Amino acid sequence: MPQDFQTNVLTYDLAIIGGGPGGYVAAIRAAQLGAKVVLFEGGDLGGTCLNRGCIPTKTLLQSVKVWQELKKLSQLAITGVDLSKAGIDWSKLQARKNRTVTRLTMGIAGLLQAHGVEVIHGRAIMEERPDLIRVAERTFQARNVIIATGSQPRLIPLPGLDSSAAVITSDEALSLEKIPSSLIILGGGVIGVEFALIFREMGAEVTIVEMEERILPNLDEEIVREATRTLKTYGIQIYTGTRAVEIKDTTLFVKKEGEDELKELKGEKILVAVGRAPYYQGIDVEKIGIKTAQGAIITDEFLRTNIPGVYAIGDVNGRYMLAHKASAEGLVAVENILGNSQQMDYRVIPQCVYSNPEMASVGLTEKEARESGKAIKVGRFPFAANGKVQIEGERRGFVKVISEEHSQQILGVHIFGVSATELIAEAVTAMKLGATIEELANCIHPHPTVSESIQEAYHDAAHGAIHFWEKR
Repeated sequence: MPQDFQTNVLTYDLAIIGGGPGGYVAAIRAAQLGAKVVLFEGGDLGGTCLNRGCIPTKTLLQSVKVWQELKKLSQLAITGVDLSKAGIDWSKLQARKNRTVTRLTMGIAGLLQAHGVEVIHGRAIMEERPDLIRVAERTFQARNVIIATGSQPRLIPLPGLDSSAAVITSDEALSLEKIPSSLIILGGGVIGVEFALIFREMGAEVTIVEMEERILPNLDEEIVREATRTLKTYGIQIYTGTRAVEIKDTTLFVKKEGEDELKELKGEKILVAVGRAPYYQGIDVEKIGIKTAQGAIITDEFLRTNIPGVYAIGDVNGRYMLAHKASAEGLVAVENILGNSQQMDYRVIPQCVYSNPEMASVGLTEKEARESGKAIKVGRFPFAANGKVQIEGERRGFVKVISEEHSQQILGVHIFGVSATELIAEAVTAMKLGATIEELANCIHPHPTVSESIQEAYHDAAHGAIHFWEKR
């Protein structure tokens, strides 16, 4: 590596602090473009997503979905599936989750090595100058720095939170040695809903407590109504418009909005899932002069902070705490660092919930679209009218397309049902390329596939669905 002989420290084109989905993707792209790159990671490569978030939770959810499918088949006598002696082995599910994480972590390490990225394992300290990073006794210098330090579970100032042994975060929930008999989940966002499904199918009595008037407050209201109904059919209790007041041992005291009476909810474990908070311990933002707001590092659409040569990507900048958003920001930041000009398009970031059925969304909700003052058209298509969905033994769900009436540009797409998290990519691409609903309705989709439902929703928004009719 080149050296600055005056300071006797290693010098790089780019230093990246954090090896999560934002950091390692940025490192690979920068190396592909010819930059000398060093990546610092204080924990395991892959960050929260791979080790304590996306991958482990979705691995467990996949096992849950297989179990649900087996139960569904066992109810159909013609299938010959007998579950009378079947059950779930939590330890084996945990072992599979750990194997999956290990394989992917090793894969990232191999990719970084293959691209010539130097990986330094240890806690990075940036406190003197924005171009100097220290790990233990070693100092590194970089012409540009990307802060990609991620986030940590958000805790709230709730009496008894710190003193109750029953309280866990999502980190601990993924590594429990046994399934609790009952679980209270404080927070009805994506994290809370996914864990509710996992532990309910594992046999726990599950209760969700959400302060807002509905769970999944960022999703379209129509999807939320269906999700709420479905979760209740699984036996999950849901309290909305309800505030946590205090924790005593294994009891959570809550109060419904507008009521004075306290209600006691008892659970063997209490999972705090009220979101995540940006994490940048080791970076002295005040001394260096990096501007923050509400605990997040402020960036512009080019991912620049207010300090020249310093960028921030992923959860640490507080915009959409999603792994795929972090990766996209990593690519944009690197392009700008290396002399090109790219901006992040936050308009087309998909949001996914890996429940059963799945939920996925991109763009404006119907409420947001109407409040914008635009004349809109809404197209819908129920999965019950789709041949492939029926072949798979499902009827739940729908596709909803929101478009601007005059331009026919897509404003938002919302999916509840089979393969929603896969199907949403088509909508993201269409919105990014500025396709109209008429153009998309004329794109041939293979038959029989679930993807035909999106085409039908486009047809419905344009001039009426072909395989479904309802009086309006």
